[in-house]
Amino acid sequence: MTVIETEIVNAIKPILAPYLQNLNDHKFDIQPNLIEVKVQQDDSELTRATLLRVNVVDEHKQVRISSIVMPEAMKGQGLGKALIKAIYIPAKAHGYEVFITDMTPGFYQRLLRRGARSFDGETVQINDDTVLA
Repeated sequence: MTVIETEIVNAIKPILAPYLQNLNDHKFDIQPNLIEVKVQQDDSELTRATLLRVNVVDEHKQVRISSIVMPEAMKGQGLGKALIKAIYIPAKAHGYEVFITDMTPGFYQRLLRRGARSFDGETVQINDDTVLA
């Protein structure tokens, strides 16, 4: 893992820890330039999901969050915003820009209202003005 990947993992683990302990299973799947948090809510295969997918694109100095999906039990608690903020802080410290891609239109609009910048009509860029609290 690179320094930035290590810092991102170290930033998100304590935020997720209280939620993950209530799930049937979870896994941090870390590969070169890719961090994924996979969860399973109960014994059913149907509850397997990728909670978070973060791509680190070193050549463009970008961090791309391409999946941030909260299971029903985790919704409405500000967890998604906390994760985005936790990723943004080390990314910015290393001179990386943070983008969120592949999101629902509703989430896209909510992030715009919170101060994220529209990048291409489907992607937003997180910045210092984005309200993530």
